Amino acid sequence: MAQRIIAVFGPDNRYLSHCTEKRATNLIDSRRATRVNVSTIKLTYTKKGWVSVKHNIIEDSNRICYICNRRIPEEEIATIDHVIPSSRSTQANTFDNLQCCCERCNHDKDRMKLTEYVRHIKINREDYEYISDEILESLQEFAFRHEKDFYLNDSNLIYIHKKKKNNKKRKESTR
Repeated sequence: MAQRIIAVFGPDNRYLSHCTEKRATNLIDSRRATRVNVSTIKLTYTKKGWVSVKHNIIEDSNRICYICNRRIPEEEIATIDHVIPSSRSTQANTFDNLQCCCERCNHDKDRMKLTEYVRHIKINREDYEYISDEILESLQEFAFRHEKDFYLNDSNLIYIHKKKKNNKKRKESTR
């Protein structure tokens, strides 16, 4: 069976390229595109637009890292972190899930969810003296609240439900 080719248009309605159905579905799921019809999608923003979004997130945060709460000097690179990593959800590119982060924290957090990273910091507390107990407590509250709100999104909840269901079936079959 041949793979359907999908036409890709930019936010300004100009033809940009084409992609596979799978790629189109990923773009739609991550809210980077909307479906126009069966064989066409429209990007919600371009790479240039994405740079603008990143710049706005950094400026809105006053260049303060949401993890260590340190102001990031202009001569250092301020990065954007996915609180819920993009490797864990197709919905990770939503604006609510993007935060300004210093390179050190972003690199160290890597592909962990923020709740996992907070746990990691607590276990290895001596390596994270630059994060005060007060900041860590606040970060933990934010992480739990964010994760709860994030997974209340219907499409994410369906994914989690399916995953748990499959895990239960596996456990039952191994008994």
